[in-house]
Amino acid sequence: MSDPKTMFKEMRVRFCKTDDAIYFSHLDLNRAVLRALRRSGIPYWSKGGFSPHPYCVFAMPLSLGFESTGELFDFRLLPGVEWEPEDLKNAFPDSLKVLEIYEPCDPFKEIAFAAYEVELETAESAETIAAAFKQPLTVLKKTKRSEQEVDIREFINKIETKTGEDGLVCLFAELASGNQRSLSPNYLAEGLCNVGLFCKIRKVRRLKFLKADGSEIL
Repeated sequence: MSDPKTMFKEMRVRFCKTDDAIYFSHLDLNRAVLRALRRSGIPYWSKGGFSPHPYCVFAMPLSLGFESTGELFDFRLLPGVEWEPEDLKNAFPDSLKVLEIYEPCDPFKEIAFAAYEVELETAESAETIAAAFKQPLTVLKKTKRSEQEVDIREFINKIETKTGEDGLVCLFAELASGNQRSLSPNYLAEGLCNVGLFCKIRKVRRLKFLKADGSEIL
């Protein structure tokens, strides 16, 4: 019996999610990517069954309304068949622009954190915001099964603040983003509001995924 891994070659795509695509649900995104794979004409490997379709696995889902310059998905190529990466890149709309196509080094299960850039509308200074993250910031964190009060600092690997344009405060944060522990950037603003620092999120952009040691998932 042949080894199933000889039937395909794993490939990874790093792509953007901007403009109108920020309003795609994860299901919408999956459909758009499958359509692009089919439209590209590249020799992708398909799942079997009554309705064969391209094998495609995404990294952690992105919340509705968030931008990204570091989304990832894996697909499989048929081995020994020539193809042009540009054909795949050209099959995607500008709002889902493909940045890189390469053979993956790290499985998605090794994702521990995601790096974000968050723009806050607030009357507070960047220094005041930075100081707030040195004290307990309790929020009511919701999951599919329960709600519980947590200190969001337990989910933050690193956070930096600076003054941006138009009086905004920009946060650069590495937040837990694994299957066992995760934190949405929305909780950053909620935690600050809970200690009297009123702010509102204007924009969130996911930049990349990280392993537990802080290195980038490749």
